[in-house]
Amino acid sequence: MQTTQTADQTIIGAPQGSILDIVARAWAEGQAPTVSLRPTVRIGSVTLIPVAIDNGNDALKGAALHATTDAQGVSHTTLRTVRIPTAFAPAEQIQGTQEITYTCEGMSFWTGETALRHQGGSLRIGPTRQRLDDDRQRWFIGAGIVELLRTAGYEPGEYQIALCLAVPNTEIIIEGDDAKPTVEPRTLDALTRYLKGKVWEIGRTDDETRTTPETWTIRVATVLPLAQTAGTVVAVTRAPNGRQMLNLDAGGMRVIDIGGGDLHVCEVSFKPSRMINRRPGDGTIRIAKALRNDPKFTGLIRGDVEAQQALVGKQVMKSGRWVNISADVARVVASNGQEMLADVLGELRDSRQFVTITGGGVRLLNGLLTDVLAHEAKQAGQDYLLVDGPLSSLLNVIGALFGLIHRAAGK
Repeated sequence: MQTTQTADQTIIGAPQGSILDIVARAWAEGQAPTVSLRPTVRIGSVTLIPVAIDNGNDALKGAALHATTDAQGVSHTTLRTVRIPTAFAPAEQIQGTQEITYTCEGMSFWTGETALRHQGGSLRIGPTRQRLDDDRQRWFIGAGIVELLRTAGYEPGEYQIALCLAVPNTEIIIEGDDAKPTVEPRTLDALTRYLKGKVWEIGRTDDETRTTPETWTIRVATVLPLAQTAGTVVAVTRAPNGRQMLNLDAGGMRVIDIGGGDLHVCEVSFKPSRMINRRPGDGTIRIAKALRNDPKFTGLIRGDVEAQQALVGKQVMKSGRWVNISADVARVVASNGQEMLADVLGELRDSRQFVTITGGGVRLLNGLLTDVLAHEAKQAGQDYLLVDGPLSSLLNVIGALFGLIHRAAGK
């Protein structure tokens, strides 16, 4: 166990050589993580690009690998990620500098921060089947995959992918001590109906490509659902090649995930195979709503997604200008984060398992959380692991990507 720390990244107790450790160290140095793996997987007779998506209430997170060559001609496999706020708006005609615009099935639309700038709305939340039943949600996911592949270094074109979709833990079924986790029938039906075999034909236009739009064809050859918490477990306990770096077979792990919509706790046992899930309360949405309802921001923050982004970015648009609200965010977090903090500490103190504290809310609560943990009887690295910085919101999807790779390799 060790600590990796910079001004923007603190990982207390990361197992050396784990996926978490490797990614944290690379990001701390401002580098893209590299791994000794092929950027593709072989499923049956088909070679596919592995892609992982965690479509959260506040943002879509994605992870993929891509082969790159450095100045010395040495090839590396690089990990890339994206985080796109869960916002959607029909695109409007713009005269002048263009926004990033996607076109799918005859619909032109904006997503993420672009949609938020144009008063875009949030997408449907709830079970996977309810989300995927919405055309906008599927377009949003398709555009997110395009942006992920583009960020990873792929050129516009046609790609076959193996898609790992992180789904709520409550949609996973484990029957029997030796049974492997499976997805519940309603979720499986939705994944089969809407994603498996899906072909997205997506156009992407920005200011540089307005005269020659990019064309992306994404073919989903197979879909692997994975419990969101499983991504964290993989990232903490495994190396990129699948080797076990932290042996928790006897006691398992308790994961406290401070997300946007939910504060979620999952107790994972390996022998026998078991998951216990509970929701102590809302995630950072409880703080976001307090910020949105502050009279100072009446009319400036229009929805929950925009409120979540204001918390993260610490700014709002007012009269055509971005206004820094760091002091207001600190005030709201200090006054409304105590209840969430009490929930987290209660779960930590109660656990006899090794505890991992993660999720985007860790970054928001960092000042409060690290102060109180310093006075806890439990020791960082021995009893618990705290994931902070950018990794806190991306750990699930990074672990999910490697979970897909390990499964394809039979590990």
